[in-house]
Order: sequence, then C-alpha cells, then structure tokens
Amino acid sequence: MLEYNQGSRINARELACAGTGVLSPAVIRRFALALILALAALRAGAAAPVAPAGSAGSAALSSSDLLGDDSTFNMDTGDSAFRGHARWKGRWRGADILLTADEIRLIRRTETLIATGNVTLTDGDERLLADRVEYNRPDGHFSAVNLRIGRFPVYIQGAYAEGTLKEITIRKAVISYTEPGRWKPSARADTIIYSPGRYVRTISALIGLGGTVFIPIASLSQDLNDAITARYFTFSAGYRSTLGPILDIGFHVPVVPDVKVGGDLGLFLKRGAMIGPSATYSSPEGTDDLSGFFRSGYIHDYGQRTTDILDNPVPADRGFAEWQHRQQVTENITFDADVNWWRDSEIIRDFRPKEFYPIQEPDSTLEAVYSGQNYFASVFARLQPDKFEPVQARLPELRFDLLPTAIGAGFYERFSASAASLIEQPPGGGPDLASNRLDAFYGLSRPISPTRWFTFTPVAGGRITDYLDTKGASLSGGTVRALGELGFDTQLRTSGTFEYKNPVWGIDGLRHLLTPVLSYRYIPDANAGQRYIPEIDRQSFTTYLQPLELGDLRSIDQLEPKNTLRIGLENTLQTRQAGYGSTDLARLNLFEDLNFRPGPGDPDHSDVHAEVAFTPAHWIDFEGTEVFSPTASRLREFDSGLTLRDGDQRTLQLASDFVRHEDDDYLCNYIEKINEQFSGLILLEYGARQHRFNQRSIGLVQVLSNTWRIKYLFTYNGGPNKEGPLDFQIDVEAIRF
Repeated sequence: MLEYNQGSRINARELACAGTGVLSPAVIRRFALALILALAALRAGAAAPVAPAGSAGSAALSSSDLLGDDSTFNMDTGDSAFRGHARWKGRWRGADILLTADEIRLIRRTETLIATGNVTLTDGDERLLADRVEYNRPDGHFSAVNLRIGRFPVYIQGAYAEGTLKEITIRKAVISYTEPGRWKPSARADTIIYSPGRYVRTISALIGLGGTVFIPIASLSQDLNDAITARYFTFSAGYRSTLGPILDIGFHVPVVPDVKVGGDLGLFLKRGAMIGPSATYSSPEGTDDLSGFFRSGYIHDYGQRTTDILDNPVPADRGFAEWQHRQQVTENITFDADVNWWRDSEIIRDFRPKEFYPIQEPDSTLEAVYSGQNYFASVFARLQPDKFEPVQARLPELRFDLLPTAIGAGFYERFSASAASLIEQPPGGGPDLASNRLDAFYGLSRPISPTRWFTFTPVAGGRITDYLDTKGASLSGGTVRALGELGFDTQLRTSGTFEYKNPVWGIDGLRHLLTPVLSYRYIPDANAGQRYIPEIDRQSFTTYLQPLELGDLRSIDQLEPKNTLRIGLENTLQTRQAGYGSTDLARLNLFEDLNFRPGPGDPDHSDVHAEVAFTPAHWIDFEGTEVFSPTASRLREFDSGLTLRDGDQRTLQLASDFVRHEDDDYLCNYIEKINEQFSGLILLEYGARQHRFNQRSIGLVQVLSNTWRIKYLFTYNGGPNKEGPLDFQIDVEAIRF
C-alpha cells in the first residue's frame, strides 16, 4: 500500500521561477509530489464507476472534489483523507450540499464520505451538526452520531440519525421549541421522524419543560408550515376569598395532525375539584378553512353556594360545556357553531371570572350560509340549553337575502324572505310563546345624482308576514300582516382644504369633509293585527337609534307606525399621509330623529346622538359616544375611551361608562415597562353611583425565556360581591409556541 502526504500547494510564483533555470531542492520535491498525485488522480478517475442513472445525475466523486490543509492518498484503493478545514461541496437532487469537518475521508469504491470532528452538513438553509457523519453521495443517504438539527422554532438533538436531507429518522432525541433552555417546552422520544421545513413526528414520547419531562404521549405530530400557536400547557394559581387557594392546569396533547386533546383540572380548596375534557382542532396544511375548540368542567361543590339569577339555590353538582366551530366547507358554504351549556347561571362567574365578564349570558347558535354572486341563503338555529336564561329560540330559521341589484333604468331592487319556527319559554315565569312565521320584504330605490356632490334616492318597499300556529298572543288564530313604506335618502357632500402645516403633530395640510344627510320613512299601520302576534322578536332596551328601513327592522313582532325624518351631520378632518393618501385626524357625527307621528307618551323628537373620535398623533387615540336630551338639557349617556402611548414603554387608558339611572363607572388602566423582562400594571374601577372603588388591582407581568408570560395580579374588590374582597392570581400563558 502506497500513501502520499500532500502539504500546501505549489504557488504560481514558484512554478514561474522554474522557467529561469534556477530550481531549489524544495521546489523540485514539491513539483515531483504534485506530478505523482495528478497521475494518481487520473488513475482513480479512470477506475471510478459511472454514476447509476437517476442517482445524482453527475460525474463520479473523486478526491479532486475535496479540499483541506493536508491530505493522504491510498494508491491501491483510491481512498483519500483530508484534514484541517476539510471541505466538500456537491449537489443532490438539484440542491447544493456542503460538508465540512476536521477530517473527511473518501471511500472511492462506494463514493462515501466519512466526516469526523465538528461536522457540519448544510442543505440550503438547513444545517446539521454532529460528531460523525457518513454520507453516501449517489443516493444522498447519511448517518450521524450526536447530532443537532432544526430551524426556528423547532430544534432537535439526538444520539443517532439516518436518512436523507428530505426525511431523517432520529433515535433517542429531544425536541425543543424556540431553542433549548431551562423553561423551554420540550419532548423526549425514542424515535423522531423529521422532514426539514415540512413536519416532525414522534413515537412514544414524553413532554415537559427543559430537561424535565413528565407527561407520556403515544405520538406527537406538527406541521412545520403551520404557526405553532397551540397552547399545549396552561397554568394558573392564586387565592380568592370565596374559593380559597386555587390551582388551575390545562394540557393538550397532539393525537393526530391538527387535533389536540386533553383536559383541564381546577383545584379550589374551599369548593372542590373541577375537571373536564377539552380539545382544539384546525384545518390541515396551514389553511384557515377549519378551526374550533371544546372545553368542559364538572365539580361537586361542597362550599358555600348562593342563589342563581332566578333566586333558586345553586346545586352542588355543577358543570359547563362550550363548543365553538368555524368552517369554510366549500368556496361558497360556511358553517359556524357556538354552543354553550351551563348547569347554573353562576358557575362561570364563580370559577372562571375572566371568561364570564365578556359574555354573561351565553348564547347557542348554529348557522350555515351559502354565498352566491349577489345573494345569501342561510339556515340558522338558536337553541335554549340553559333553562335559567330567556331565549327567543329559532328551530330553525331559513332565510334568503338578495343584495341591492341593478334592474335597469337606474333602479335597484332588494329582497329577503324567511321561514322560522319561533319558541320562547320564559324561565322566570310568564306565558309560553310560539309561532311559525313566514316573512318577505321587497324594496326599490332609484338614486338620482344631478351633480357629484348631491344624491337623492327615493325608496319604496313592502313587507308581508304570515303568523301560523301561534301560542301566547292576546287572540289566537294567527294573522297575515301587509305593510308598505315610502321614503328617501339624501346626501350633500362638501369639502374644504386648508394649507396648514404642523411638523410636531405631523399635519401636512387639512381637508374638512362635511356631509349633511337626511333620511325619511313613512310606514303606516305597522301595528296592525298586533293582538294576534306573539311578541317574540320584540323591541329591547337600547340607547342607539334604530334602523329606519322596513326591511332592516328585526323586532318585527312588535312594530309601531313610523313617520320619521332622520337628520344627520357627518364631519371628518383629514391630513396628507406620508407616501400616499390621507389619514383621519378627527371625526364628529350628529344624528337626531323627528317623529311626526309619535306613539303614546313618546316625544316628537329623539335625543341627539353624537359620535366623536380623534387621533391627532400615533400616540393618542380617543373615541366616544354621547346621547343628549335637548328638551331636558340633560346628558343621558356618555361612553368614552382615551389611550395614550409612549412607544412600548408605557400605556395609559382612561374610559367612562355612563348611562343615566343605569351605570356610572370609570376605568383607569396603566402599564409601565420596567425592562425587557418585567412590566407593571395598575387597574382602577370607580363606581360613582356606589361612591366607591369597585376594583383595585396591581400586578406584575414577567416574560420568561421569551416563551412564557407570567402575570401576578392582586385585586381588592370594594363592596359586597360574589367574588369576595380579596383575589390573588398567577397566570402562565404560552406566547411563543
């Protein structure tokens, strides 16, 4: 066996010196060595086998494809070894492959590269690090020892791996989300199948945090084309006066792609344990066609229970279930479901107050909608699974809506029709109501625009409603009601520009848009046949102006004659936006109704409704609504929200909620960023009617390892309430996976 050691290469200047006739012994030796190596390379290339068809599609691998500081060559086998910054660059299936190591050995007969010491195998933006790699060049198959591989947010370590750069099987592996760390979510598995940029799957895995794994799962699968946003783990701990110490844990395990199943466990020292299954699911391959979740809970409450909203005793066996579903079935069909069941009216308020305050009266609906070119066809059902809550149930309602459509000569038509089975069974007492209702509306409009700044649109319409199988009306037998409407809508658009500039506020010119609007509707005898109609879809308390259009009225079981003129004035102040277009600085809209035929006890005009908003700079945002009675010179409602921002350093929010004889609350929320890890917050809620602070909270928010958001919140509740005077809570939320 003959081996040759090659040092550094002969440079061009030394070879040029050979032409002068002056050759040093060192140059002669190095020149002879280079000649021998060149002959050996030619011999190895001639003996190398031709690459099989379909393997790599290029010439066979030889030692000339490798680089290194030093190398050795075996004349008998054609094998070679390169040491010191060893490097090989090639192609496999059209992709560039780069292999670097402390040493790379070439086995010529099998075209295998054996790399050892600080090995890096790179394919595009995918990189594998290992102690040792054997790479077979014709088929791209490799094996690796003590490897690390991955790209954000998935990183994998393993004792041994084999496969190709399209799919790798890794043994005794650990998966880390975002990057390995003490508090990072991780999974340990005997076998992991990893396809770079496509998916990762496990067999017989344990999941946990950092190096601590404690929950076994049969398998785990994640599509890497999807954002990893599922909250596999939730944790909350704290103390509340009515519940005692609290520990709430939730966990979801991927069982099949895009489906995660688990459960929630809540421990309340004064009340017992609440447990229930839960699940989340989404559409495959990162689309938004399907999403939903289910969660539930059951508890045998041995603590001190109160009464529900009907003043009935709260039972000891309590539970809830919630299902939300969103689906794009086809390009034209959608299906939505929102189903809630509560065993009693207080269960969510008692044990999950953060979920209770946004939605205090749960609704249960199912809806499928077909979207045509200019129409919608839908099936809608509203259920009453909770016997403590009044619900106008629809079992179901079939509906068709034709959007405004041009029919020639400048006319537009709109049409809607519905068939509904309506039932209401008041849980607090009162007569049961029911009817089968057929309803249809047809409207015509003809916009007239003599100029660009003026539009006048006459409207006419008719609505016919048939009530069948009625129950609970003053008179039985049902009725057919036919109504008509006449009216108009008009707009007068004006504007003015002012070359006012203010660099401090970012104002580059001003444009004032002023639009007076008038709308009139005349609907006589709208209450015809009222004694035969069960008032299921009826009027409800609201401070907002109701729609004028006959086809837009939803309280069709309780209508009143209408002879109303709505006056409005819309104001918008804009400035030029850097680059293109404009941005709104301020907005003020005013509306009032004049009633030419008021009902008994009703005024001949409504209150003045005002909508105001201004955003003069990116750091200030204000919105408000106001209802003012000009007759009594009294403010009836004022709702507002003001937000001040100092970048991401601090945020101040001020809000008011005032409805005369109903609410009078004021809110202050302040957040201060202490550093990259901690932020402080203060929340104050003052009830002017009670002359007390209903809530005072102070808290600290910690971001741990760029993965978890931990919120520490201490709350003191003023006055008597179900939550008790004291509340301390620790919430852990996943923010990066």
